[in-house]
Amino acid sequence: VDDARGLCPSGWHVPTDAEWTILTDHLGGASVAGGQMKTNYGWYDDGNGTNSSGFSGLPGGYRDFGGGFTSAGLDGFWWSSSPLGSFAWYRGLSNDYELVFRSDSNPQGGFSVRCVRDAE
Repeated sequence: VDDARGLCPSGWHVPTDAEWTILTDHLGGASVAGGQMKTNYGWYDDGNGTNSSGFSGLPGGYRDFGGGFTSAGLDGFWWSSSPLGSFAWYRGLSNDYELVFRSDSNPQGGFSVRCVRDAE
């Protein structure tokens, strides 16, 4: 995910798995952080959050391996820059939960990327 294509502008980076954990811990833990990270609009079936964290997570879904798009309105997925063998860690939000879930996937899948400003 974090490669020579320059996904993030100079002075920014794709967050590591550990940085995602720092964020969710700061928001009270993964079990409740999602409600604070989701926008207050756009999520299917009143699955909106409060966006009190300012993260502004939108339910963009993902691009599957066949090139199709799915889950828009229901889920949002964001890569980390941390590999797990030939896979990589990611975080996800769902319209049904306040949970921020953590899992791994083949990096050929099309998830969103959030850039984080480098520490000064």
